[in-house]
Amino acid sequence: MIIVDDILVSDELIEKRFCCDLAQCKGVCCVDGDAGAPLRPDELGDLSEHYPVFSKYMTAEGIAAIESIGDPFVLNDWGEFETPMVPSDTACAFACREGEMTFCAIEKAFLNGEIPFRKPISCHLYPVRASKVGKYTALNFHHWDICRCARAKGDQLGLPLYRFLEEPLVRAFGQEWYEKLVSSV
Repeated sequence: MIIVDDILVSDELIEKRFCCDLAQCKGVCCVDGDAGAPLRPDELGDLSEHYPVFSKYMTAEGIAAIESIGDPFVLNDWGEFETPMVPSDTACAFACREGEMTFCAIEKAFLNGEIPFRKPISCHLYPVRASKVGKYTALNFHHWDICRCARAKGDQLGLPLYRFLEEPLVRAFGQEWYEKLVSSV
């Protein structure tokens, strides 16, 4: 493990190779879960404000899930906010399906220039999960079997996880922090 400022970085972020392979996995990480993606409190306003824009890309089931709870977020049993799930499914309410592929409706609206944020930072950082450990934030690699094709593609490309995640790491912690991480490797 290395420490960059107040961030504990698991060795796996440096050692593991990773590159999403949507052609293989079809975006199953958005539809195969047992809980919603973690949300930061500062993301709730963006989700509420821009829901009318990105909801046009969501499935009917996702829209029904949001409308049944009244907000585009839920408070879980541990007092933390997360993305809502479709009750009859294991899918995130924000899932957007195109044929066999699943995408994020929020990200689709962002890529189309309709909203100013890409998607929740926990989704953007995936397969890395951030958690609080005392005064530190710990970044750990989340091992999920559905990402084996991404690990294989990362191995094939020789792409370290921290390099694959440069954009979301910069978004979450800043360019200066990322440069410190790179120089620590």
